[in-house]
Amino acid sequence: MRYIPIFLLLLLVFFTGTAQDVLRSTSNDQILEPTDLVGIWSYRVADIDNGYEEGLLIVDKMEGLYAVQVQLQNRGSLNAYDVLVEGDVMQFHVNLDGVERVGVVLGIKGKELEGQVITGEGSRFSVKGAKQLPEN
Repeated sequence: MRYIPIFLLLLLVFFTGTAQDVLRSTSNDQILEPTDLVGIWSYRVADIDNGYEEGLLIVDKMEGLYAVQVQLQNRGSLNAYDVLVEGDVMQFHVNLDGVERVGVVLGIKGKELEGQVITGEGSRFSVKGAKQLPEN
């Protein structure tokens, strides 16, 4: 039987709780259709300048599940994990530099997104973006 280190378990609980709190505070029970969400979104994160501050989110839906890839400027790409879409909110996790897991919670309204990036230390950074493709 494999044991999960207590630190990882606490980190998972922290991110799940934090993301759900933000999810509750931003959702207005509007249901997103796959056509509303699927596509390419540009984004910008405020108050950071470490290569993660802007890029693209590529959102797809395959076999009923959403997949998100984060394309970073000059740093490659990251695959998102634990993607959840509820109401008009999408949340997911990514691993930065292969080790630091951060949570992302985004409210989607039409062709705009707004939300937060939440680090393991509890720091929060605002993120805003807009849908680039498809244009309809």
